[in-house]
Amino acid sequence: MKVQLKHFYATTMALLAMGCSKEIEENQNAEPLETATELQVSDGRFYRPPSNAVLSNVKNLVTDFNVNNRDNNDDSAKLNTAIANLSSSGGKLIIPAGKYYLNKVRMQSNVHLEIDKGATIYPTRGIAANSNHRIFDFASKTGEKIENVSIIGKGGNFTVDLRGNSSKNLIVADVGNVENFKISNFDIKDEKTVFASILISFTGKPGDSWPHKGIIQNVNQTNAHTGYGLIQAYAADNILFKNLKCKGGVTLRLETDNLAMKAANRGGVRDIFATKISNTNGLTPVMFSPHFMENGKVTIDDVTAIGCAYAVRVEHGFIEIFDKENRANGQAYKNYIEGILGAGSVSELYKRNNGRTWAVRIANDFSERAYNHSNPAVNGIKPGSFKNSTVKNVKVTYKNTGAKLKHLFLPYLPCSEWSKLCKPGPTGFEYNGPSLGVSIDNTKRDNSLGNYNVQVITSKVQGFPNNYILNVKHNTAKVCNNGIGTIASCY
Repeated sequence: MKVQLKHFYATTMALLAMGCSKEIEENQNAEPLETATELQVSDGRFYRPPSNAVLSNVKNLVTDFNVNNRDNNDDSAKLNTAIANLSSSGGKLIIPAGKYYLNKVRMQSNVHLEIDKGATIYPTRGIAANSNHRIFDFASKTGEKIENVSIIGKGGNFTVDLRGNSSKNLIVADVGNVENFKISNFDIKDEKTVFASILISFTGKPGDSWPHKGIIQNVNQTNAHTGYGLIQAYAADNILFKNLKCKGGVTLRLETDNLAMKAANRGGVRDIFATKISNTNGLTPVMFSPHFMENGKVTIDDVTAIGCAYAVRVEHGFIEIFDKENRANGQAYKNYIEGILGAGSVSELYKRNNGRTWAVRIANDFSERAYNHSNPAVNGIKPGSFKNSTVKNVKVTYKNTGAKLKHLFLPYLPCSEWSKLCKPGPTGFEYNGPSLGVSIDNTKRDNSLGNYNVQVITSKVQGFPNNYILNVKHNTAKVCNNGIGTIASCY
């Protein structure tokens, strides 16, 4: 039966006040709520455009710096020369339509790259397979803070093509010790490279040497790796993310797990705003995972998930401990930690540091015991959190295949639906299957260690079978105990 909008709105608001999503779960065909689709903040809060005097100083990468944009040669040195040339007085550098091969491009203060719609940027050919490569570096590795910089597509989106390179360790833009920046208007053609394409980085330099005041908008990525995606934010203050789209992976990953931040005891994200964040056939558009960092408030409006595991994923802050003795056997390390904290204290065992080091995640119920323990092998690490945050106007569409699923999600899929699952090959770890729901929130939504409150407000949910659990909470009972060995291969 069609529900009248006024009645549906009132009922839904009352249920949301009680932290309940039953009305939306039972009325999948009801009219969506009419909610604002823009944050009540202006771009001017985050980015100050260059003056007319700066923009009047115009150079062209091809005609002024002799770059051949038709061959396959490395253009990085000439682009770096052009940026350095403009930086002292400030100016705009036009990069016309054509193809460019780039790596380690160092952005500098007061330089604004304007890249034509018909331009395609490739990583330099033949780069080392096992090294990390940054196409554009916004002072993540340089010593000096930079200010007033931008990379903006002109006349539409330019293209960054990461496919077919000798290395999978590719970063499109590493945004570090920079203030007042804008990155916008391009498409990324990926093939599951092993970093988020845009890193919002902690540099490790003295002071608050991470991004402040910036806008990242109008970026589309395809074929992203499930463990990564478009954006990962480690450390940032006062950033706006706007109109970001990703196929696969995570579109906006607020996962503050940089190990240098743990050692420095600083970093994390604060005053983060986002609008129009979408994902198709991925893990989730939006992810909160504080690890060990105390983060500030996040405000997000207008999230779309089509054929994803969930629209919003909220992870408990947790204690992660690395094996300092570099044991060859991971089970031996797990047994060592459980010998200190007790059976069941290790919730996960896995490799970190590009597969070089064993690590364990301490089960949430053991956080207090580990944090206060006398043994230095486990103590002193405080699970992180976010300030009270909001994700509103969430729109979710079910698809019966194509979503990327973590193995920890699978027990919330009804057993009758497991025939829709398939498991990855030897180089992947995500499972492929149907959308699971609106949100998965592993916090207790209080102020105990590792817990915090993210309010998720839906405006449209459609297509889910009646027996699905649309909002999984920390204490939601598992509905299926089938083993992963029962899942057929995707290949």
